[in-house]
Amino acid sequence: MKKHLKNIYRKCNQEDKTLYKYVLTQNERNHPIPKKQLREFFDSLKQKDICFYPNTTNLKKKICDYYDIEVENLLLTPGSTFAIKTIFETFDVKGNNIVSSDYCFPMYNVFSELYQVELRKAKYKSMRLEVSDILYLIDNKTKFIILANPNSPLGDLYTEEQIISLLKTGKTVIIDEAYIEFTEQDSCIHLIKKYPNLIVTKTFSKAYGAAGCRVGFLVGSKENLEYLSKFRAMYEINGVGAKYTEFILDNISDYNSYIKKTYKDKKIAIKQLKKLKHSIIDTDASWFFVKRWEKVDNLKKFNELGMSFRTVVLPDGIEYIKFNYDLKLHYDNNNPFK
Repeated sequence: MKKHLKNIYRKCNQEDKTLYKYVLTQNERNHPIPKKQLREFFDSLKQKDICFYPNTTNLKKKICDYYDIEVENLLLTPGSTFAIKTIFETFDVKGNNIVSSDYCFPMYNVFSELYQVELRKAKYKSMRLEVSDILYLIDNKTKFIILANPNSPLGDLYTEEQIISLLKTGKTVIIDEAYIEFTEQDSCIHLIKKYPNLIVTKTFSKAYGAAGCRVGFLVGSKENLEYLSKFRAMYEINGVGAKYTEFILDNISDYNSYIKKTYKDKKIAIKQLKKLKHSIIDTDASWFFVKRWEKVDNLKKFNELGMSFRTVVLPDGIEYIKFNYDLKLHYDNNNPFK
């Protein structure tokens, strides 16, 4: 066994989500998919989708058509976490460094420890990270820069100009777009045509509500994909997940309308909470923060209403409840914000 593994802590990411009416911890979809739509998908399933190894040719074509890329630019992965793991495996990171931010996806820390690379973190001084603080950490041993856009948990966005300024360093830049659909900003995938040092990771788990299917992908230059694809699973994703992702893309306008309404109705929820005297910090994404411990423990109050949450200490040093807004709250007749 590798001796360094003994000191690496891995949290068991299991939660009994049947205990809550609203699961607001991981940006999963709570609001029901229309029964007619769901029935159409279930009726489309065939025995071969379960019994045979998956053929993902059609899915790859649909993803490429939607994002205007070639198959040679695409690698399917079981969720975007596996895409990120593939990047760590492909690059010669051991004994070198990578650059990210101090608020980041926890798996960046885990993979850095597993693959024995120094993770340098630019520090947030406010709710937005200065790109100059990222650039300051880069040196000749930096293998890549990895940033989520929008970042989680803070929910701030990097503009295309800021991403280009990082690409111009010549270092490989990984942009993790797990939550980009939950913002009003477009994907930066189109930049791979000009910048071969860009890799973008994406997932259907969050905004498209398919976390249980475990379907993600990464996009990069043909040259990078020749190396990255060496670490692909024998069959990249499962057959049912592939079929449902095709269904999403075949009905993409319905899913995108849902996403836009979620972002819009978040603003309504914020106004309602402010009327109830809660202190709120909004973000560029579909979530916001509610300050904990006003006159009472409002986290306990929200839990009693059947909501599950996570809390985070923001750069101001104060603990907040991260409120991942979901349309189920808006349409529920017992909406606690009404």
